Amino acid sequence: MKTFTRSVAITFAVSAFFVMAIVGWCSGLSPATCCSRAVTGAIITYIALSWAAKGVMSIIINEIVQSRINKTNQKDKQ
Repeated sequence: MKTFTRSVAITFAVSAFFVMAIVGWCSGLSPATCCSRAVTGAIITYIALSWAAKGVMSIIINEIVQSRINKTNQKDKQ
C-alpha cells in the first residue's frame, strides 16, 4: 500500500510541476522563477498528498479493527 500511495503522490506532484511551470511561463515569468515555483509547488503537493493518504489509511485501518473488535464482543456475549 505504501508504494501505491507514493506512486500516486509522485504522479500528482509531477503533474503539478508541469501545470505550474506552464502557467508561470504563460504569465511571462523568467524560466528560473517558473522552475523554482514549480519545484516548490511539486514538493508541497507531494508532502500534502502523502500526509493525506496516511491519514485516510489510518482511519480505514482503525475502522476495520474496531469492526472486528465489535464482532468478537458480540460473539462472546452470545
